Amino acid sequence: MGQGVKLVIGAAVAAAVGLVAGEALARTEAFGQETVEVRNARYKRAPQPAHQHRHHHHHNHTHFPNDGHAHDIRGRHPGDPHFGHVHGLESENLFGFTLGSDTEHKGAKGIAIEIVGRIGKRDGTYAGIGKKLEFAYGLTDRLSAGVGLFAIRQRINGIAGFDNVDTLAFNGVGGEIRWNLLKRGPSPVGVTLHFEPSIQTHDELSGLRGIKHGAENKLIFDTELVKDKWFSAFNVIYEVERVKERGADEIERASKFGFALAVTNQIAHQVFIGVETRYLRAYEGYLLGEFAGEALYLGPTLFAKLSSNAWLSVAWNHQVWGRELGNDLRLDLANFERNHFRLKAGIEF
Repeated sequence: MGQGVKLVIGAAVAAAVGLVAGEALARTEAFGQETVEVRNARYKRAPQPAHQHRHHHHHNHTHFPNDGHAHDIRGRHPGDPHFGHVHGLESENLFGFTLGSDTEHKGAKGIAIEIVGRIGKRDGTYAGIGKKLEFAYGLTDRLSAGVGLFAIRQRINGIAGFDNVDTLAFNGVGGEIRWNLLKRGPSPVGVTLHFEPSIQTHDELSGLRGIKHGAENKLIFDTELVKDKWFSAFNVIYEVERVKERGADEIERASKFGFALAVTNQIAHQVFIGVETRYLRAYEGYLLGEFAGEALYLGPTLFAKLSSNAWLSVAWNHQVWGRELGNDLRLDLANFERNHFRLKAGIEF
């Protein structure tokens, strides 16, 4: 494994260690008298159908692209250190769930609304919708940070191992740090470390109240394949989460490792159509412990600049292949969902 991958996994492991250190305190937290099913592990296998779970993620980001024109709408030219940020095409949200490497320039500010949906299990009705309102700020030309507020809309009915739930609620707070190690443009490849911790008040898997600590970590690469026309990105993904549902005696711990690859093409002025694929593996425990299942997703992406400082990103991924440990059925619909979608819109000011 390369040094870059080791770096991001090392950073994420440090976040996981922080979660472990907080367990003693978490075991004394009061969660009320509500009775729920007790789970020792985040992911469940086929021999234990009453405990099936799946993994989920939020991809919450707020940055605004750069298309490399000779002059921007304010007449600035490539020699300007902030060239391209006024009307341009920063690549972070260009590829859907897969992230690009660009970060905000120093002093840039932005607001974004993101909706991420996880739809479909093997039986019953399952619809988990995560919503986020985020503010992002460029600390330097290579380091940006963000804070966000979460909401949850969860509807579960008739699925083994889950309570029937119909919930709409506030769901905690999160942060984001993006550190650009190698800037695309001077270099043929951009490289960025992405850290996204969160504290939530509901389990977005079950929809039940509780405390969830999570961290989504990525090592991001992207490049311009054909000038102003074709772009591509590759992500290495490592996530950890720790969940204690209200009334439960045990803490659930899980991690996920995977890769994402995306390609997109400018089909009209500042309108991009592309395709992405994601391969994800679910594990019990923080440090990729016991393997539970894997899934391969494939789907289209759309990105459009709506004005000089506003943009829209849409993506849909369908599980085309999967394998749940101990289950011969096609796909892994215990640890993952059948469909994922992402809609995000942002504005810079």
